[in-house]
Amino acid sequence: MTIKSTKQEIIDVTGQISEIRKNSVLVLYLKEIRQTELMELHDLLKTKAFTELDIVLQTPGGDIDVAFLIVKLLRKCAHQVNVIVPRYAKSAGTLICLGADNILLTTMSELGPLDTQIYEALDGGMSGYVSALNGFKALEQVQLHTLETLDIATKLILSRSRMKTTEAIHLAAEFSGQTSGTLYSKLNPTKIGEYARALEIGERYGILVLTRYMGWPKDRAEVVVKTLVKQYPSHGFVIDLEELTDLGLPAKEVGSDIMDMTSDLGKHLLDKSNNSIIELIEYNKKSNAASAGVSTNNKRKYRKQSKKHARKEVPA
Repeated sequence: MTIKSTKQEIIDVTGQISEIRKNSVLVLYLKEIRQTELMELHDLLKTKAFTELDIVLQTPGGDIDVAFLIVKLLRKCAHQVNVIVPRYAKSAGTLICLGADNILLTTMSELGPLDTQIYEALDGGMSGYVSALNGFKALEQVQLHTLETLDIATKLILSRSRMKTTEAIHLAAEFSGQTSGTLYSKLNPTKIGEYARALEIGERYGILVLTRYMGWPKDRAEVVVKTLVKQYPSHGFVIDLEELTDLGLPAKEVGSDIMDMTSDLGKHLLDKSNNSIIELIEYNKKSNAASAGVSTNNKRKYRKQSKKHARKEVPA
């Protein structure tokens, strides 16, 4: 069950993570990745420079062009970027994660495929976002049906007649074309072209992020990004820690010292009554404290948790 949370509680927990990790932490709770959030983030970071910056990211996605610009902004202001995902960073949020030196996850954390979403009319006079991959999956199914029909028809003709193989294939091709023609006629070539361009945008941005900012060779980046764009069955598919590791991305589990806090933060960030939150908690190395309106009561609460974990990790 989702707990009722306030912005202050989210900042309090994040402030404790900052104190334990001794890094400044940027909270990016984006209900939708849009230009307005980008401009707010730019104003917040334009004079900042960090050796290492942690980012608490939670978002269902949004404008992939904006997500790419967010990556540019983050890489400009920080030498090392660590993204902490308490629960989910889906769609365009996954693109932001590709620009991180470390992707830190809990057991419940998830990223998602990079298939671009297109806003279009839906059945019943409604409008909404649909995956650009939908049209291509439909085309793939028709193509697969055509090939399977051709194969079955060829084998059937050869088994029941004395036709030569070339004649059987020709006859089977005519039959396959006729039966699949109706299916092909249902596909809108203009839409297929629009979907193709949208998917290419996701691919290009993903490859740019990995090659330009993460130093990946282009061929390796292409394989990973094309998997993220086209190889998962649905836009909501859960890409977890193990899957990210298999892809070769720098994903790891958050440390035990902040595991409880990150899990609590995930619960707080599930409260959909909150507006988007863009907040920077700056860590002061001289005072060993984080500052961004972190309340004293919650500092005490999570400091006790931190000490408990520290005692557990002391070797016998």
